[in-house]
Amino acid sequence: MYYGVDYYPEHWPRERWNVDAQLMQEAGINLVRMAEFAWALLEPQEGHYEFDWLDEAIDLLGQHGIVTILGTPTATPPAWLCTTYPEIMRVTRDRQRVTFGMRRQYCPGSETYRRLSAQIVRAMAEHYAHHQQVIGWQLDNEFGCHDSTRCYCESCQQRFQRWAEERYKTLDALNQAWGTVFWSHVYNAWDEIPLPWSTGGVANPCLELDFWRFSSDQIAEYQAL
Repeated sequence: MYYGVDYYPEHWPRERWNVDAQLMQEAGINLVRMAEFAWALLEPQEGHYEFDWLDEAIDLLGQHGIVTILGTPTATPPAWLCTTYPEIMRVTRDRQRVTFGMRRQYCPGSETYRRLSAQIVRAMAEHYAHHQQVIGWQLDNEFGCHDSTRCYCESCQQRFQRWAEERYKTLDALNQAWGTVFWSHVYNAWDEIPLPWSTGGVANPCLELDFWRFSSDQIAEYQAL
Protein backbone atom coordinates (compact mmCIF):
# COMPACT_ATOMS: atom_id res chain seq x y z
CA MET A 1 0.00 0.00 0.00
CA TYR A 2 1.18 3.52 -0.77
CA TYR A 3 1.02 6.23 1.86
CA GLY A 4 1.83 9.53 0.20
CA VAL A 5 2.18 13.28 0.50
CA ASP A 6 2.83 16.28 -1.71
CA TYR A 7 6.44 17.47 -1.56
CA TYR A 8 7.99 20.65 -2.97
CA PRO A 9 11.78 20.37 -2.78
CA GLU A 10 12.11 23.58 -4.80
CA HIS A 11 10.77 25.45 -1.74
CA TRP A 12 13.60 24.26 0.48
CA PRO A 13 17.43 24.50 0.47
CA ARG A 14 19.08 21.33 -0.74
CA GLU A 15 20.63 20.62 2.66
CA ARG A 16 17.09 20.21 3.98
CA TRP A 17 16.05 17.56 1.44
CA ASN A 18 17.75 14.65 3.18
CA VAL A 19 16.24 15.67 6.51
CA ASP A 20 12.78 15.75 4.95
CA ALA A 21 13.30 12.37 3.29
CA GLN A 22 14.44 10.83 6.58
CA LEU A 23 11.44 12.24 8.46
CA MET A 24 9.06 10.98 5.79
CA GLN A 25 10.63 7.53 5.91
CA GLU A 26 10.27 7.46 9.70
CA ALA A 27 6.60 8.42 9.33
CA GLY A 28 5.99 5.48 6.99
CA ILE A 29 5.56 7.64 3.87
CA ASN A 30 6.59 5.77 0.73
CA LEU A 31 5.19 8.00 -2.05
CA VAL A 32 5.42 11.69 -2.94
CA ARG A 33 3.88 13.85 -5.66
CA MET A 34 6.14 16.56 -7.02
CA ALA A 35 6.63 19.23 -9.70
CA GLU A 36 3.01 20.20 -10.43
CA PHE A 37 3.82 23.86 -9.72
CA ALA A 38 7.42 23.95 -10.94
CA TRP A 39 7.21 25.00 -14.60
CA ALA A 40 9.39 28.09 -14.06
CA LEU A 41 12.23 25.89 -12.79
CA LEU A 42 11.74 23.02 -15.23
CA GLU A 43 11.69 25.36 -18.26
CA PRO A 44 13.22 28.70 -17.19
CA GLN A 45 13.34 29.82 -20.83
CA GLU A 46 11.26 28.56 -23.73
CA GLY A 47 12.70 25.30 -25.00
CA HIS A 48 15.44 25.18 -22.33
CA TYR A 49 14.79 22.43 -19.79
CA GLU A 50 16.47 21.90 -16.44
CA PHE A 51 15.70 18.58 -14.78
CA ASP A 52 18.87 18.13 -12.70
CA TRP A 53 17.35 19.45 -9.47
CA LEU A 54 14.30 17.21 -9.83
CA ASP A 55 16.47 14.22 -10.73
CA GLU A 56 18.42 14.79 -7.52
CA ALA A 57 15.27 15.01 -5.41
CA ILE A 58 13.74 11.86 -6.94
CA ASP A 59 16.95 9.88 -6.46
CA LEU A 60 17.42 11.04 -2.87
CA LEU A 61 13.87 10.13 -1.96
CA GLY A 62 14.35 6.77 -3.65
CA GLN A 63 17.26 6.08 -1.33
CA HIS A 64 14.75 6.33 1.53
CA GLY A 65 12.27 3.95 -0.10
CA ILE A 66 10.04 6.73 -1.42
CA VAL A 67 8.77 6.60 -5.01
CA THR A 68 7.43 9.54 -7.01
CA ILE A 69 4.34 10.62 -8.92
CA LEU A 70 5.12 13.60 -11.16
CA GLY A 71 2.57 16.29 -11.86
CA THR A 72 2.64 18.09 -15.18
CA PRO A 73 3.27 21.76 -14.29
CA THR A 74 0.62 23.14 -16.63
CA ALA A 75 -1.55 24.68 -13.89
CA THR A 76 1.07 27.38 -13.35
CA PRO A 77 2.42 28.97 -16.53
CA PRO A 78 5.63 30.89 -15.76
CA ALA A 79 6.11 34.63 -16.14
CA TRP A 80 8.08 34.34 -19.39
CA LEU A 81 5.22 32.44 -21.01
CA CYS A 82 2.53 34.88 -19.90
CA THR A 83 4.65 37.85 -21.01
CA THR A 84 5.61 36.41 -24.39
CA TYR A 85 2.16 35.03 -25.18
CA PRO A 86 -0.41 37.30 -23.49
CA GLU A 87 -3.14 35.83 -25.68
CA ILE A 88 -3.11 32.67 -23.54
CA MET A 89 -4.46 34.57 -20.54
CA ARG A 90 -8.06 33.86 -19.63
CA VAL A 91 -10.76 36.56 -20.08
CA THR A 92 -13.41 37.07 -17.40
CA ARG A 93 -17.15 37.48 -17.88
CA ASP A 94 -16.79 41.28 -17.88
CA ARG A 95 -14.26 40.91 -20.73
CA GLN A 96 -11.17 41.73 -18.69
CA ARG A 97 -8.04 39.70 -19.41
CA VAL A 98 -6.51 38.35 -16.21
CA THR A 99 -2.90 39.12 -15.37
CA PHE A 100 0.04 37.06 -14.16
CA GLY A 101 0.29 36.48 -10.43
CA MET A 102 -2.15 33.72 -9.54
CA ARG A 103 -2.43 30.23 -11.03
CA ARG A 104 -4.71 28.65 -13.62
CA GLN A 105 -4.75 31.95 -15.51
CA TYR A 106 -4.72 30.25 -18.90
CA CYS A 107 -7.49 29.84 -21.47
CA PRO A 108 -7.99 26.05 -21.79
CA GLY A 109 -8.90 26.43 -25.46
CA SER A 110 -5.86 28.51 -26.44
CA GLU A 111 -3.98 26.77 -29.25
CA THR A 112 -0.80 28.55 -28.17
CA TYR A 113 -1.14 27.30 -24.60
CA ARG A 114 -1.94 23.81 -25.75
CA ARG A 115 1.20 23.79 -27.90
CA LEU A 116 3.40 25.02 -25.05
CA SER A 117 1.79 22.56 -22.63
CA ALA A 118 2.47 19.69 -25.01
CA GLN A 119 6.12 20.74 -25.27
CA ILE A 120 6.85 20.72 -21.52
CA VAL A 121 4.85 17.54 -20.94
CA ARG A 122 6.61 15.75 -23.80
CA ALA A 123 10.01 16.85 -22.49
CA MET A 124 9.21 15.56 -19.01
CA ALA A 125 7.79 12.30 -20.32
CA GLU A 126 10.82 11.63 -22.49
CA HIS A 127 13.21 12.43 -19.64
CA TYR A 128 11.46 10.27 -17.02
CA ALA A 129 9.95 7.54 -19.20
CA HIS A 130 12.27 4.84 -17.86
CA HIS A 131 13.06 6.20 -14.41
CA GLN A 132 12.34 3.37 -11.98
CA GLN A 133 11.43 5.73 -9.14
CA VAL A 134 8.71 7.50 -11.16
CA ILE A 135 5.63 5.29 -10.93
CA GLY A 136 2.87 7.58 -12.21
CA TRP A 137 1.69 10.94 -13.45
CA GLN A 138 -0.85 13.55 -12.44
CA LEU A 139 -2.31 15.69 -15.23
CA ASP A 140 -2.25 19.42 -14.47
CA ASN A 141 -3.72 20.24 -11.03
CA GLU A 142 -7.29 20.84 -9.89
CA PHE A 143 -8.99 21.54 -13.21
CA GLY A 144 -11.55 24.31 -12.75
CA CYS A 145 -10.44 25.66 -9.38
CA HIS A 146 -10.42 29.44 -8.86
CA ASP A 147 -13.37 29.70 -11.28
CA SER A 148 -10.98 28.91 -14.14
CA THR A 149 -13.13 26.57 -16.23
CA ARG A 150 -14.78 29.27 -18.31
CA CYS A 151 -12.93 31.76 -20.53
CA TYR A 152 -14.81 34.57 -22.29
CA CYS A 153 -12.23 35.57 -24.91
CA GLU A 154 -13.03 36.15 -28.58
CA SER A 155 -11.37 32.88 -29.55
CA CYS A 156 -13.63 31.04 -27.13
CA GLN A 157 -16.60 32.82 -28.70
CA GLN A 158 -15.62 31.48 -32.13
CA ARG A 159 -15.09 27.98 -30.77
CA PHE A 160 -18.42 28.16 -28.93
CA GLN A 161 -20.17 29.16 -32.16
CA ARG A 162 -18.68 26.12 -33.92
CA TRP A 163 -19.63 23.92 -30.95
CA ALA A 164 -23.22 25.20 -31.10
CA GLU A 165 -23.41 24.58 -34.85
CA GLU A 166 -22.20 21.02 -34.39
CA ARG A 167 -24.72 20.47 -31.61
CA TYR A 168 -27.82 22.01 -33.21
CA LYS A 169 -27.04 21.75 -36.95
CA THR A 170 -29.44 24.58 -37.86
CA LEU A 171 -30.12 28.04 -36.46
CA ASP A 172 -33.82 27.23 -36.37
CA ALA A 173 -33.12 24.32 -34.03
CA LEU A 174 -30.87 26.44 -31.83
CA ASN A 175 -33.36 29.30 -31.64
CA GLN A 176 -36.11 26.86 -30.71
CA ALA A 177 -34.01 25.12 -28.04
CA TRP A 178 -32.81 28.39 -26.50
CA GLY A 179 -36.18 30.15 -26.67
CA THR A 180 -34.53 33.14 -28.33
CA VAL A 181 -37.79 34.73 -29.39
CA PHE A 182 -37.86 36.07 -25.83
CA TRP A 183 -36.56 39.68 -25.78
CA SER A 184 -35.78 39.44 -29.49
CA HIS A 185 -32.68 37.29 -29.06
CA VAL A 186 -33.21 35.39 -32.33
CA TYR A 187 -29.96 34.61 -34.21
CA ASN A 188 -29.82 34.71 -38.00
CA ALA A 189 -26.12 33.77 -38.33
CA TRP A 190 -23.80 31.60 -36.28
CA ASP A 191 -21.35 34.46 -35.79
CA GLU A 192 -24.07 36.50 -34.05
CA ILE A 193 -24.03 34.14 -31.07
CA PRO A 194 -22.31 35.81 -28.09
CA LEU A 195 -20.90 34.40 -24.91
CA PRO A 196 -22.81 35.11 -21.69
CA TRP A 197 -20.76 38.21 -20.99
CA SER A 198 -21.84 40.76 -18.39
CA THR A 199 -24.95 42.32 -19.92
CA GLY A 200 -26.28 44.49 -17.12
CA GLY A 201 -28.76 41.74 -16.38
CA VAL A 202 -29.15 37.98 -16.65
CA ALA A 203 -28.00 36.13 -19.76
CA ASN A 204 -30.32 33.74 -21.60
CA PRO A 205 -30.21 30.72 -19.26
CA CYS A 206 -30.10 28.27 -22.18
CA LEU A 207 -27.11 30.11 -23.66
CA GLU A 208 -25.48 30.09 -20.23
CA LEU A 209 -26.05 26.38 -19.73
CA ASP A 210 -24.66 25.45 -23.14
CA PHE A 211 -21.65 27.67 -22.55
CA TRP A 212 -20.96 25.72 -19.35
CA ARG A 213 -21.26 22.48 -21.33
CA PHE A 214 -18.89 23.83 -23.99
CA SER A 215 -16.42 24.95 -21.31
CA SER A 216 -16.48 21.50 -19.74
CA ASP A 217 -15.73 20.01 -23.15
CA GLN A 218 -12.76 22.37 -23.56
CA ILE A 219 -11.29 21.24 -20.25
CA ALA A 220 -11.78 17.59 -21.24
CA GLU A 221 -10.05 18.22 -24.59
CA TYR A 222 -7.14 19.90 -22.85
CA GLN A 223 -6.83 17.06 -20.34
CA ALA A 224 -6.88 14.54 -23.20
CA LEU A 225 -4.04 16.46 -24.89
